[in-house]
Amino acid sequence: MIDTSRPNRDRIVKKMAELMKAGAVMLPETCPVKGCNLPLFRLKSGEIVCPVHGKIVVVSSEEEAAEVTKKYGLAGVLDKLEDYVIRTIDSMIGEVSDPSILIEWLEVVERIERIKKIIKEKTRGQRQGSQ
Repeated sequence: MIDTSRPNRDRIVKKMAELMKAGAVMLPETCPVKGCNLPLFRLKSGEIVCPVHGKIVVVSSEEEAAEVTKKYGLAGVLDKLEDYVIRTIDSMIGEVSDPSILIEWLEVVERIERIKKIIKEKTRGQRQGSQ
């Protein structure tokens, strides 16, 4: 459920105004995240976003929903993991006396990037195959 306190409500309204100033179009559909129900916005790029939850994917069938969940679920986790690892490396710089520890963390980033590339290539191949 969205925090409807005055400061949070003001922040949401400000974000919605910023989206519209940037050329986004308010859509009649609302955010599908439980308890949100805010209007969605279509950016100039075509992406659909919620002012609170960010990018939202609109699907038209159960099969499409399953595919999107699979694709964006893993991609989202990988993005969060990558952010965490990078913040960890940044906090360690200058603090760690053994550079092999940093190298291990950098290898984690490399693996994440490799997995993301594989996902992107598979997605691109599936799109080309279905056309």
